[in-house]
Amino acid sequence: MYWTIDDSLDHSFLNTAAWKDIYPQLYLQYPNHDMSLNISATSSPEVNIAKNGINVTIYLDVTVNVLDDGKVIPVACISLDIYASCSPQVLWNKIAGTLKLKSFTMSLKWSKIGNVHMDLLKPVILALLETVFIPYVNLHLMRGFPLPLLHGFSLQNAEIHYTESKIVTCSNLLYT
Repeated sequence: MYWTIDDSLDHSFLNTAAWKDIYPQLYLQYPNHDMSLNISATSSPEVNIAKNGINVTIYLDVTVNVLDDGKVIPVACISLDIYASCSPQVLWNKIAGTLKLKSFTMSLKWSKIGNVHMDLLKPVILALLETVFIPYVNLHLMRGFPLPLLHGFSLQNAEIHYTESKIVTCSNLLYT
């Protein structure tokens, strides 16, 4: 997965002036410049299926870019480990679901412009995860993945059960 966030958010958030207290060197070197964020998965997510539900760990890198005279200049990279739970459901002969953020950890991977106050950045990253990333992932999860059915049949009264490392879908079949 690779995703660029530029003007899709509140424009003032993606300007170096909004970051001057968290990342002072960024503002000093690039005063009042527009920014973009590149979000990329560094590996496949870890999925753990247990009797009480599904837990997921997602590994991301967030690269902070400054837009300077038409050039995209990467200035820092933050590594994120996102811990979430997933709630699957059967919708219209598809298995769909929603992701819920449980917690996350972050660390500075690299910076070209001084030190980043990670404790000040954590609430900003939390807000990004809750208002942008998780809703984006949920939008795709709710589209669902088709379940293998014979032509002319659909599911009725479907239920999902968890076992050790497996998800079992039980349903009545309806001939349509």
